Amino acid sequence: MSSSISVAFGLVDVSAKEDTTAEIDDKQDFINPQDLALEGVFAPKVCTLEKDYWKLDGTFKTFPDNPEDITWGVWSKSMTLENGAFEVPPVLVLNYKENHSSIGLTFEFNPYGNDYCNNLNIKWYKDTNILSEQNFNPDNWRFSCINKVENYNKIIITFNSMNRGYRYLKIQNIMHGVVKTFDSIDIKDAKLLEEIDLTSTQLSINTFDFTVYSDSDDFNIFNPKGVYDLLQKKQQISVDGSINGNIKNLGTFYLDKWESQGNRLMSIKTVDGIGVMDGTYFKGDIYFDISAKDLIEIIMNDAGFGYSLDNSLKDIQLSGWIPKCTHREALQQVAFAIGGYVDTSRSGAIAIRQQPDIKNMNPVVIDMNRKFIGTKVKLKTYVTGVSVTEHNYILSSDVKELFNGELDVGDNIISFSSPSADLTVTGGNIVEKSANYCIISVSEKGNVILRGKNYDDNTKIITKKIENLPAGEKENIIEVQSATLVTSTNSFNVAERFFNYYQNRIEQNISFVVENETVGARASIEVEKGNFKDTVIERLETNLTGGFVTKAVVVGAQ
Repeated sequence: MSSSISVAFGLVDVSAKEDTTAEIDDKQDFINPQDLALEGVFAPKVCTLEKDYWKLDGTFKTFPDNPEDITWGVWSKSMTLENGAFEVPPVLVLNYKENHSSIGLTFEFNPYGNDYCNNLNIKWYKDTNILSEQNFNPDNWRFSCINKVENYNKIIITFNSMNRGYRYLKIQNIMHGVVKTFDSIDIKDAKLLEEIDLTSTQLSINTFDFTVYSDSDDFNIFNPKGVYDLLQKKQQISVDGSINGNIKNLGTFYLDKWESQGNRLMSIKTVDGIGVMDGTYFKGDIYFDISAKDLIEIIMNDAGFGYSLDNSLKDIQLSGWIPKCTHREALQQVAFAIGGYVDTSRSGAIAIRQQPDIKNMNPVVIDMNRKFIGTKVKLKTYVTGVSVTEHNYILSSDVKELFNGELDVGDNIISFSSPSADLTVTGGNIVEKSANYCIISVSEKGNVILRGKNYDDNTKIITKKIENLPAGEKENIIEVQSATLVTSTNSFNVAERFFNYYQNRIEQNISFVVENETVGARASIEVEKGNFKDTVIERLETNLTGGFVTKAVVVGAQ
């Protein structure tokens, strides 16, 4: 068996993406070009009627009923002619509030079938003045158009043709910089960690850590022409792996920490989109009868990340409070309340999925011949029940003093310890407000008094438990108290799901060479000759420079 790995390392200005306003007239109705301002946009591999595109190999999914709940990037409405040319070339305009400088633009077109624009024109502007113009001829779905331009605030891109006829223009990502690719010969160590929590009591963070060697002096911190000074947090890193020539996308990650180990070696630690969202903050609010679709869109757009949402979850209505917290914590509150789980593995896209019906999933089979010696099996602690706290937020009739003190001239943020509304202020003006905070503008330094009403949290505990305990067992109740989007409308479903999950008590730790296994998949494990047990894969820790040997954690019922 042969295996290899390649890493595409983005050396980009990460601030330019979030500053982007994208416009294109030639687009599908479900497309929002502003997706290009988001990280983590990875269009799904779906069937279309483009000529010779949809391969009947089982890897394409049917086109979703809710394409508007998925971030796609750009997808043109027009299709190329037989010779690959557009009759009217699509034009994409990128505007920026601030000036930016980069050493090029990198396009990620359509990786499924390697479809790409093979002739394009780029103009960089400062206001109405053209700073630079160049034509490029990409030859791959990911291509860097190298051209160093400083202090631009507008880009116009004209896409003249595709590498195949009868194709839509598809762009899932534009990076403001170039991509450097490292292959197996450059990568000295690489480990991939993938995890999920099917209950969504927390959102797991996938990681990819590797050490890379460069023949040049690129990683010398003292080399003014090296890449060290170009490294920034959140730079995109895409990982591909190959087993016996079968190339697979192993995920997209973002630079977190790096350390030079001399002139030629660098150790790099990366996290997935959830890891990035763990370091950014959501202001929160109080919500009444908002759909999961709308609330997730608010959270993810604020975080600056693309996502996909299962059609079965989008219309679930939610009420409750999200305090100021990280975007990771805010998304966890929603996923827990709607019975979803979050997964970024093997694509980088933040996918919010319905908790799986394991019995109706096609399993991957891991028999005795694939498993390495050293399987460990344990029986997890017996959970006899779960209790879930319902929250019902009712606005009090009492007006309270929320702040009384001196504020400086300008905008001042006042944060609340509990949700509040009906705000009034003396000594200033309220310019922005939510249930968790308000911003007061003060024209002259002095005392400011802020008054308002608090929301009272009326709680109730719902319990789901085994009524008749087996002999010798003690009661063990798991409590969920801080899920503030759990109300009387969803508490019983939440308790039922949570309780059912904890009845899966058999945990196996096994090692094997990973093939098509992914976290969240159903796996049929041969525990002894001819005896297979159904499980769910919850964790894969894979050595990508050691033959793709993975240490897996799988969980199932007795």
